[in-house]
Amino acid sequence: MKTTLRPTSESDRTYIARLNFLTDVFGDETAPPSAHFVDDYRLYVEGWKPDGGGFIAMDELGIPCGGVWLIYGTDERHGYGHVEEGIPELAIAVENRNQGQGLGTRLLNAAIELARESGAPGISLCVDEANPRAHELYTRVGFEDVSFDEKNRYFLQVLRFS
Repeated sequence: MKTTLRPTSESDRTYIARLNFLTDVFGDETAPPSAHFVDDYRLYVEGWKPDGGGFIAMDELGIPCGGVWLIYGTDERHGYGHVEEGIPELAIAVENRNQGQGLGTRLLNAAIELARESGAPGISLCVDEANPRAHELYTRVGFEDVSFDEKNRYFLQVLRFS
């Protein structure tokens, strides 16, 4: 099925909450949320500002099938993928039924271009060690490992534009 990307707006906050849940449970909707889900929700959903940007993927029927959104953290309040102030962290998820169709790559590239056009010096993310497919995608696109969190088992990655 063909998909299109459209910019996010405030009306997408509920869908972003769903996508945030999918990232927490690695797409397994029968799994319980993690112990840190509520804190993550406050940052990645409640803390998201529509003017920070993002994209929602829509299928031909107008049904959302994934999205990406940018979080601008501070040194005091930030997500797992925070590298430094001024570099947005991206959050991304694709509905299970739409995985394996290149949608994650399209969303990722759209977020990179959005950050670049906004004048950010780069873009960052974190990826769990248990998600090697995503880690490989991010590395292939040009993200570099900054560090590995031994306790939480995730890679911090950044793509610098200059």
